[in-house]
Amino acid sequence: MLSVLSIVNMRIISGNWLFLLTVALVLLSTFGFTTDRSSHHHHSIPSRQSTSKTVNIDRKHHNIVPSSYESKIVNIGRSAHHTQLNALPIISTLTSPAVQDVALISSSILILGSYHINLYRRERNSSIKTWRQYQADTREDWSRHVRDTEGWLYAIQAMRNAMVAQQFLATTVLSLLTLITGKMWDILRSESDIWRRRLLTVQLASISMTMLFSSYQFLQGVRLMTHAGFMFPVKTSNNKVDNIMRKTQNCQWLGLRWMYISVAPIAWVVGGSRTFFLISCLLFKFFNGIDQQPKGTNSDDVVYTKYEDMPEYAI
Repeated sequence: MLSVLSIVNMRIISGNWLFLLTVALVLLSTFGFTTDRSSHHHHSIPSRQSTSKTVNIDRKHHNIVPSSYESKIVNIGRSAHHTQLNALPIISTLTSPAVQDVALISSSILILGSYHINLYRRERNSSIKTWRQYQADTREDWSRHVRDTEGWLYAIQAMRNAMVAQQFLATTVLSLLTLITGKMWDILRSESDIWRRRLLTVQLASISMTMLFSSYQFLQGVRLMTHAGFMFPVKTSNNKVDNIMRKTQNCQWLGLRWMYISVAPIAWVVGGSRTFFLISCLLFKFFNGIDQQPKGTNSDDVVYTKYEDMPEYAI
């Protein structure tokens, strides 16, 4: 299992999503079938009595098996029998539903986490822009254009539209979270199995965490644009507003990203760990597509600004 996870991690970094989906199908087909090997082991190793009888018959009628080898053959058979019997608990443990669920859930988290770690490294170390960087640079240039042309009315109208859109997304996410929490709370109250209750609690916490982070980022974007609306006419001699507008794009991107990721734990509740793993693979493919540089644009269309070159201002 560890070797499979390492291969998946390497392929995530290289961006080969076809191989990732192939591994997903292999894992699903592998974990979908369990074999009972106990009957095979009981019939594969002969007993001591039958082995001894066979040796005596061969020695008596054919005189080709010396008597000194009788005990050795029996001991080898017994040791092999004990070895296979000792392996049975390990095989049954690896094929148990609990171990399969843990493996699939861990693989899902590894897929999504490794992708975003690789995305962060690519943004820091590569000259190729991602969609988030391109939009952040565009907003920063837009803010600079508004200050140069003193188009305050146009800026307020554009920011008002963006604020309404993010408020709608935050409200939608919170409304869905309220419905999901109410439904799962009813299931928790009616559930008598302690382990089932703990699993539902973990699932509800994962859904709540992702959706709350999403709405928080949307609301932070609205707050920053409110500050920028008041600062535009009076802060024309520095680039504080430009940096604020860049942060608004980062907040919007994070809000959408957490909203997309929340689909995975919701699928976990609805369809189990296998559905969670499948949705994680599909999200990997989806993220890999939308995080690319927009087509028809060059890397020098917008001035590139690295993280370490961005001044931080308290708001």
